[in-house]
Amino acid sequence: MGTRIWTTVMAGIAIAAASTVIAEGPYTRYEPKSTADTVAVLEVGRHQWTLTAFRDSLPERYTCEAAQVKRTESGLHLGTDIILDDRGITAPGILIPMEKIGALDVETTGGGDITQITFLAPEIGRSGTAQRPRKDRLSFWLPVTVDKEEFIRGSVAAFNGDVDVRGEVNRDVMAVFGDIHIYGGAVVRGDVIALNGSVKLDPEASVYGAVMSAGKETTSRRHRAGRWKTRDQAVTFIGDAAYNRVDGLRLMAGLSYEHPDSLIPSFEVMGGYAFSSERGRYRLGLSQTVLRGPAPVTVGGRIFRLLKSDDDKIIGESENSLFALLVNEDWKDYYEAEGAYGFVTFTPIRWGNLEIGYLSENQKWLDAHPKLWSLFGSKEFRGNFSSVPYPFLPASLADFDDKQVTSLTVTATADTRDDEKDPERGWMGSLAYEYSPGDWKGDFDFGRFEARLKRYQPLNRYLAVRLTGAYGRVDGDQIPLDRRFFLGGLGTVHGYRHKAYLGNEYFLVSAEYRFRIPRSETVPFIQFDGGKIGADRISGNDPWYSAIGVGIAFGPSF
Repeated sequence: MGTRIWTTVMAGIAIAAASTVIAEGPYTRYEPKSTADTVAVLEVGRHQWTLTAFRDSLPERYTCEAAQVKRTESGLHLGTDIILDDRGITAPGILIPMEKIGALDVETTGGGDITQITFLAPEIGRSGTAQRPRKDRLSFWLPVTVDKEEFIRGSVAAFNGDVDVRGEVNRDVMAVFGDIHIYGGAVVRGDVIALNGSVKLDPEASVYGAVMSAGKETTSRRHRAGRWKTRDQAVTFIGDAAYNRVDGLRLMAGLSYEHPDSLIPSFEVMGGYAFSSERGRYRLGLSQTVLRGPAPVTVGGRIFRLLKSDDDKIIGESENSLFALLVNEDWKDYYEAEGAYGFVTFTPIRWGNLEIGYLSENQKWLDAHPKLWSLFGSKEFRGNFSSVPYPFLPASLADFDDKQVTSLTVTATADTRDDEKDPERGWMGSLAYEYSPGDWKGDFDFGRFEARLKRYQPLNRYLAVRLTGAYGRVDGDQIPLDRRFFLGGLGTVHGYRHKAYLGNEYFLVSAEYRFRIPRSETVPFIQFDGGKIGADRISGNDPWYSAIGVGIAFGPSF
């Protein structure tokens, strides 16, 4: 079969491994073993500074009055015990070298009176060397400059020095005992924070987040809502909204709680209503870390009544809702699931985990609503599972509606990407197996395996490639419709009708060649897709589907 040509415009929506160092002299051996790979936490308050460092994964706190913090030519001294200088962070009996400090996370607590700076361990690369996962630029004793043509993937921070930004910074810019100057034409996509210093913004500078100087927040030229977090609030209000052709408008709200040290159970309680399907929706979850340390084990479970889709892997809910609202296009197929799920999650390494779960859910067919409102669309929404051939669809529905799935699930995931929302480098992969024998009080009998792997690889500052591979296979005497595989269209082989081909086994390859336009969030790309799918098993007689096309993505990453 010939290769098809397509074009598209896409809206881009946008883990460090443990490392070891032996310090010279009287200092203890440093091993970042905490589950979050936190090296140290510095809390800067109006009257008091507190450093929390880790000795053998146990936190040790050091406190000094703000008046005792002094600048010297070599570094920043917190009283007589703590020094931040070119060696790193020095505390009584412990040294955290600079090369063992990776990314920074910055938050405010206490209504903005305290700034909390979390130092994270760097990622360990394949060669065994430490790599800063977000390419942060950090200095404890020298000024920091971002030149006009530079793009900093992470944050920029200077302790005891000034910061000058003429180029682009993808996250925060911070100075402690230093001044910050954002020059005309520069772009900062995070916050700008000067503690014990000042901030100067030239007229043509762009800052997406908040601007704070000496503890006071000023107006930024572009505001990014919700950037500042408050850790003091233990119970958090959560909300969710979606729009699709089955539920119509769905609104949910609830509460969540997560203890920072996992000493007591975390929970989530959400409830809501779907207005077109006229169905209540809820999700109640509870989890507890039972074994802490470098390889934590978490147990938990949840009960639910939700609208589910196996198409979440090809498009997110927010992006799909926008298509439905704007142009009458809903890319997913749905079923209602009501039941319970229990799991055990083991995290042996920072960037990977293994989850074993037990699922028991009742599946219910829901019709689509073709005449739902859309802002610019004039056509009707397609039916639910409308791509399934007519002779096969009615027979599948008889075995699908109001049936029970009881299964064991095993899922292994790995994620070494440098950023979860806007990745530029790293691997992301998963292996998933679901086993549902007929004698487990369920209505189905099947086994399903799927593997997915994606590589993000920059070639230089302006060029990158993304490579994707996927394989899936399902066997059994009674297979629910939603556990089968589809090929064609969005997320698989572009250029073909969406979900045009149905089968029990498939494989897919995809390659993207991406270009970054300097000083822009526009990313043109060329993409090739290819794959096969078999009604039962892939054979040499099954056609090869392929497509090549061009598109444009929007976002800070490429």
